[in-house]
Amino acid sequence: MAGNEALPKNSAVRSTALILIPARNEAATIGQVVRGCRGAGFPVTVIDDASSDDTALLAAEAGAEVLVSPGPHHGKTAALHHALARLPDSVEWLIFLDGDGQHHPADLDRFWRLRHKADLIVGNRFPDAVHMPLLRRWTNRVMSALLRQSGIADSQCGFRLVRRDWLGDWLPTGHHFQFETEMALFAATHPTRIVNLPVAATYAREESKIVPWRDALNFARCILPQRSPAALPAIAISREQSA
Repeated sequence: MAGNEALPKNSAVRSTALILIPARNEAATIGQVVRGCRGAGFPVTVIDDASSDDTALLAAEAGAEVLVSPGPHHGKTAALHHALARLPDSVEWLIFLDGDGQHHPADLDRFWRLRHKADLIVGNRFPDAVHMPLLRRWTNRVMSALLRQSGIADSQCGFRLVRRDWLGDWLPTGHHFQFETEMALFAATHPTRIVNLPVAATYAREESKIVPWRDALNFARCILPQRSPAALPAIAISREQSA
């Protein structure tokens, strides 16, 4: 499905970026998320992972290009692999965020302003973790601690900006929720300038697409073979510095 026909006037430089949003059954939120990203001046591609609702239609109507992965459900990481494998050469910056409304498009300007200071800018939800569901909060803390050599404070946050030259031809190999872990391991084994940027997150829906036993096993499979050297020092940015 075509999209991205008419970007706002402030988008000349931002057209070198591309926002990638993996989505499955996000009809309730995807239109608002895409409109927020488009209003900030960025092209948007939504990867619809075999949704059974109107996610693809609503994303296209809001102005996104839509890549549709036909059933069965492939998983977030597989969806992003599909999008990354077909990136146009003109893309210099990649921005990832979720389609469920957890991440706020209003924060895109803060990521964009810091882009020349880093290869990888990752949202850090922990300063505002009181609003995170308890199980998710502690799971994310444990996983981030195990990946601390990456220099990423909140390793499982899907809101991030990536320099295309740094990423090179890297592609994730998993299917479900390994994407952030695989990128953290890549950062831990390559020279990487990292900015940890505090962000707020909205958890309007308590249900999660995470399957605890499956995704815990996938996480273990990712990290156990690794022997990661320390990455370059990360930069912690306060809300005041990035406002």
